[in-house]
Amino acid sequence: MEAGLNNTQADYPRNIALHHLIAKKAGEMPDKIAIKFGQRTLSFKTVNDAASKLARHLLSFDIKTGDIIGLAVDRSPEMIISLLAILKTGAAYIPLDPEYPKDRIEFMLEDSAAKILITSNKYKGHFTSNATEVLLEDAWDKINGYPAEEPDTEVTGQDLAYVLFTSGSTGKPKGVQIKHHNLVNFLLSMAKTPGMTADDKLLAVTTISFDIAGLELFLPLLTGAQIVLTDTITAKDGRALLELAVNEQISIMQATPYTWRMMLEIGWDQKLPLKVLCGGEALPKDLINKLTARCSELWNMYGPTETTVWSTVKHIKNDTDITIGKPIDNTQVYILNEQLAEVETGAIGEIFIGGDGVALGYLNRPELTSERFVDNKITGVAGDKIYRTGDLGKITPTGEIQCLGRIDHQVKVRGYRIELEEIEHALSWQENVKEAVVVAREDRPGDPRLVGYIVLSSGETKVADFNAFTEAWQRALLGQLPEYMVPDDFVLMDAIPITPNGKIDRKALPAPDYSQITRTENNEYVAPRTANEKLVAGIWQEMMGLENIGIYDNFFQLGGRSLVAVRIMACLEQETGKRLPLATLFEHSTVEKLAARLELNAEAISWESLVPIKPKGSKMPLYIVHGAGLNVLLFNALAMNMDEEQPVYGLQAKGLNGIDEPLDVMEEIAANYVEEIINHDPVGPYAVAGYSLGGMIAYEMAKQMLAMGKDVKMLAMFDTYADQTQKYDSLLKRIVKNGWLLIKQVAYTPVLFVQDPKRTIEYKSREVGRRIQKVFKKVFPDKVKKKEGALAYTDDINERSHAAQKNYLLTPVNITLELFRAQKKTFYMDDFKLLGWKPYALKGVNVHDIPGEHNTIFAPPNDKQFAKVLQQCLDRAVK
Repeated sequence: MEAGLNNTQADYPRNIALHHLIAKKAGEMPDKIAIKFGQRTLSFKTVNDAASKLARHLLSFDIKTGDIIGLAVDRSPEMIISLLAILKTGAAYIPLDPEYPKDRIEFMLEDSAAKILITSNKYKGHFTSNATEVLLEDAWDKINGYPAEEPDTEVTGQDLAYVLFTSGSTGKPKGVQIKHHNLVNFLLSMAKTPGMTADDKLLAVTTISFDIAGLELFLPLLTGAQIVLTDTITAKDGRALLELAVNEQISIMQATPYTWRMMLEIGWDQKLPLKVLCGGEALPKDLINKLTARCSELWNMYGPTETTVWSTVKHIKNDTDITIGKPIDNTQVYILNEQLAEVETGAIGEIFIGGDGVALGYLNRPELTSERFVDNKITGVAGDKIYRTGDLGKITPTGEIQCLGRIDHQVKVRGYRIELEEIEHALSWQENVKEAVVVAREDRPGDPRLVGYIVLSSGETKVADFNAFTEAWQRALLGQLPEYMVPDDFVLMDAIPITPNGKIDRKALPAPDYSQITRTENNEYVAPRTANEKLVAGIWQEMMGLENIGIYDNFFQLGGRSLVAVRIMACLEQETGKRLPLATLFEHSTVEKLAARLELNAEAISWESLVPIKPKGSKMPLYIVHGAGLNVLLFNALAMNMDEEQPVYGLQAKGLNGIDEPLDVMEEIAANYVEEIINHDPVGPYAVAGYSLGGMIAYEMAKQMLAMGKDVKMLAMFDTYADQTQKYDSLLKRIVKNGWLLIKQVAYTPVLFVQDPKRTIEYKSREVGRRIQKVFKKVFPDKVKKKEGALAYTDDINERSHAAQKNYLLTPVNITLELFRAQKKTFYMDDFKLLGWKPYALKGVNVHDIPGEHNTIFAPPNDKQFAKVLQQCLDRAVK
């Protein structure tokens, strides 16, 4: 073992509980901002006083030192205050992310015998347990009656601070018990290296159910730095995180490689004075140069939950020195063989960690604790334990530790530690499943995926509709496991391969054969030949995460979606300087055809509004108008699920090429589309449909076509509300209308919460964000970053389309309207039944309910049902 590696002794207040140190810091800088959340700011004194008051309230429930309290609330300053309050009572907290499956949270509450569950009105009665439920809103109303002095509780460094549940191999999570001194040692070491001072701002993005959140929530409070706390939605949005980092002048941010990659992919190109902490899984080599070019410092962090967050750190300066560095203060790292003896420097062994970060063990799991927390034979000190990480490693010639991956089947995917056996346990109980094995694969660098290998009860290895099976399994697993533990891909096996000694041979499991899944029987792989074919295939492979895409492979059969198409076209434009319409993919959906399209001069590329989605067929064509996103690729899956003889065309907006002037009058937009339809088919009959905003355009188109004497057999609305303009109303009438609508919207929100709390929060948050952004653009137009290229044209067309809608006066038309209505509601409407169309469709409104919500009616598996009902309507219309 390298001499000096484990000489990490450092003094720290071992017997002082964490909250006492935080209270001391609050006393030193009471008025300094401790937490910023949106527009809210809370000082150190406010945070500490509120935590003390809440602690006193919790103590009224007969809480004693060593008790356990669960916390299940959404991300907010009150979440952090609650964690501090629990510590001040002497209890240990269990961090429970409300987005985790209900059964999983209830198991944690039961297994820990939690005495109290702190939650909010939003989750009132949602979790079944023996814990006394304390609603944060009720507690907040009462805490002002308590003094702000520290509660008179005896809590030392030897008392439990938290119990954090991690994935378990038995199919149930296991609780890791962390004491105050474990946490204090870790935080004070982090304050020194990588380092944090009172001048820093940290962007906190991690769910509290992931142990690394402990650094984000407590280290700033301990050092006097500021926490900039994100909500759940922002934490998953790379663009929003980057904007926060820039606008808030963030100096430190901790995240997994997945989150950093997400921020890089949306266009992070500027150098920021940002200290990047990257951990949770191995730091990919391809990220290093990208991050070091954009940040001030890059640190690689390593450590399991059982040794208190991070146990080693390494300042990464280039892509040739990727190690996990050296141990933090009062921490020892050993590379041991199977006999638990140290191996020589450079030899490979298992990584064991000892020192002041080692947890007490697993809650209620004595056998597992004795298996993973073993006696330290190196020191020979009685009672000294080291933790068996299950990772392979070695000491490099420079005296640092290199981690070489897992020994067992515990893996990390996107920063989350996963026991594959837990997924296998859940999957084995699913319908039709006889045997299941799950592995983590990284067939594409930087994109780790979970793959489920299934032996069906019937023994079949080929089924007619395998997608139906996989969708059912995924839906079922989402009810039991967090989303990150649900396999991305499934492979049918006749038998699971085994080794000679009878164990599962995971190395013999085949990679998912994407080419076999997506390529038709008669379409063999043919490698790209020309420079353009190689360019197109390469971009598709990168953007879609597939290998060996041939020249005859079809974008849509490969699983291509509109968001991927946007990225592909942007990349092609960057490489070639040619901008192609997204709709090009309908007629040029193979590598060969799209590459050939690139050979044309820019002037020869068509930007007509009429787009052939599925032009062949003998039936009456259907013409569908784009929605607010302007993207007609949405309609492809719908079209492909309709009859073989059913032609489908899309209508895209004028101006997408950045040359033609966009239209901003509804009648002119409709007239442009009508002209192109009639030029294509002068005789008819016609079927016209529109999605969302496009429904209003389709209505005006039908009106104009009828006035021209054309035979409009069908007018269809795809979840479009008849939003009548208020332009011609008096100011008083508008104020009354909008005020009354706002009251009804607010009153209806609880109904939406009951139906789907998570989705309601997501929708409302986005809506509030959009409105704030809109106001910001009006008030500070000079501070809004100007978009360029296709994004700028799209924004301009959207704005003009919405202006057209605001000025458009709906008038009755002598026609029957087919209304395809999303079953799932995400916002209040005055008319849920007919979406406001009754006064305008004089021959009546026929309603057809379609599974999904407004934004998902075209997504699988909803598209199949939608297509079936739509085809029936079209067929009836021509009889």
